[in-house]
Amino acid sequence: MTSRAPVHTLCGRLLQTFARRFRHQRDREEGQQHVNRRIPATAASTVVLGLALGLGAGTASAASTAGTLDPTFGTGGIVLTGLGVATDGNQIPASPGAVARQSNGDIVVAVGFGGTDSGLVRFLPNGTRDTSFGNGGFAALPDLGIPSVRPGLAVQSDGKLVWAGEATANNGTSGAFAVVRFTANGTLDQGFGTGGLATMTFEPANVMVAQTILVQPDGKILAGGAVLFGGRPPKDIGGLVRFNANGSIDTGFGSGGQELVPSSNPVLASVIGVTALGLDAGGDIFTLPSHLEFSPAGQPDATLIPAAITTASGNGEVTFLPSGGFVATTEVVTGRQSDPDVRVTRFNPDGSTASTGTGIDYAGQNGALVVRDIPAVVAVQANGQAVVAGTHTESGQFSSTSVFGLARVNPDGTLDPAFGTGGALTTRIQGNDSVVLLLIQPDGKILAFGTSQNAAGATELAMARYLS
Repeated sequence: MTSRAPVHTLCGRLLQTFARRFRHQRDREEGQQHVNRRIPATAASTVVLGLALGLGAGTASAASTAGTLDPTFGTGGIVLTGLGVATDGNQIPASPGAVARQSNGDIVVAVGFGGTDSGLVRFLPNGTRDTSFGNGGFAALPDLGIPSVRPGLAVQSDGKLVWAGEATANNGTSGAFAVVRFTANGTLDQGFGTGGLATMTFEPANVMVAQTILVQPDGKILAGGAVLFGGRPPKDIGGLVRFNANGSIDTGFGSGGQELVPSSNPVLASVIGVTALGLDAGGDIFTLPSHLEFSPAGQPDATLIPAAITTASGNGEVTFLPSGGFVATTEVVTGRQSDPDVRVTRFNPDGSTASTGTGIDYAGQNGALVVRDIPAVVAVQANGQAVVAGTHTESGQFSSTSVFGLARVNPDGTLDPAFGTGGALTTRIQGNDSVVLLLIQPDGKILAFGTSQNAAGATELAMARYLS
């Protein structure tokens, strides 16, 4: 790909446009570097609503309590692991970007943003790392330049894994939507695109990044993401691209295989582009956070006609409901500016508001400490309840602690009192922990994925599974 903009100019545009999108990720991963106290991994525990952090290991009262760590997963419900070194000699990044579950229950996690030190790792249903996957347990992505956006991940009906993200030139310019397909066992699928990679650009945009991926029932692959056009100020917008099952561009979709998606949702104004996709039974396409409809051929519909969603993608701050409605999580300040909380809003299929909850503090802290609760992801259970997860951070005069935070919300916006204690909980792993992804298993168990920093300052992949 050829360069179209100087590196310093493009970086400025990226900062202007994507700063909002990754505000919470910086808070979770970079903003926690001031932590002065490190908690040993053996101190992993669940702290429920109302229990002050740091005063002891809190656990739910009974093994069957919803929100209790699942003792059959990892060690006491926790999996904590460094990922080792890739074949290029670089450390495999422990930051999870996307997750998918294969039909046999294996859990596949996309780590990093792209390049040969990023890729996929697989875990067995009990949390053990599967070293038969890829090369010694790691399936490396092809060289994608210098991508910087969290990817999407999907599983085909034949078990193949489809990754979607960004490809750039070696200096970080000339972005493109990138889709990579792996076999079910973690090798690049040579029958897809070129060596397993397919790309698509939006001319004359400078930055193009896929953020979510959906495999249609007919095998075609639909990618949604963000597109940045130059100008003063730069213009950010969503984009859709569709590939045939072999990785070639579906030229019958939209305009030559692609279609732009206007940004039109003030509830999630900080989320750029398309982060969730849905299909109805007729193949019509729905997007979020801009709640819009497109025909099966990718043409925008003038009016959205509400319909049930039969296939959906997304693992972020907004997700579809089976009814065609959707759920979004945002940060809200209900009291002190230094004590933001989490809000969950449910929307009807026509886009009108169905319910809005009050601010949620994962740990119920309203004292003198500086407390911040960050929403990172929301997922919907089969019964319609929404699970929201992120990070609970408490800052004292000389130290700071951050932990996994989860809450479960009823359709009417109230907390589910059967979950954790009063509807929310925190899980402390090493004292510098954060959730970025959720996965609801078919049996209802809840998997949270994130990072945890150990006493040596190294970031490890952290997973926790909860009973439902």
